[in-house]
Amino acid sequence: MRYRVILTSEAEADLRKASSYIRRDNPRAASAWLKGARQRIKTLAQYPERCILAPESASFNEPIRELLYGHGNRGTYRILFVLFDDTVFVLHIRHGAMLPLKPDGR
Repeated sequence: MRYRVILTSEAEADLRKASSYIRRDNPRAASAWLKGARQRIKTLAQYPERCILAPESASFNEPIRELLYGHGNRGTYRILFVLFDDTVFVLHIRHGAMLPLKPDGR
């Protein structure tokens, strides 16, 4: 089964914010990071259930899963998403050093 992948406006904003942060030190790395993140997100179109439940799942009514992206000096980012029928909704992209998302949005 192939899933439709939709990025929420919050997830798009998260991508732009992370890319802008990286761009301050290295514009080329920021472009590569953003392209790689988008490619990684596209992999959710096939078998998104492969991803583990995120710590946020304990605080929300819907199961939230996470897909990891990145490593090294830029760190790992957590791509948080939910599944509804044949659609993957990407909710947020958060740096791995950030605390889990709470229901109040922080």
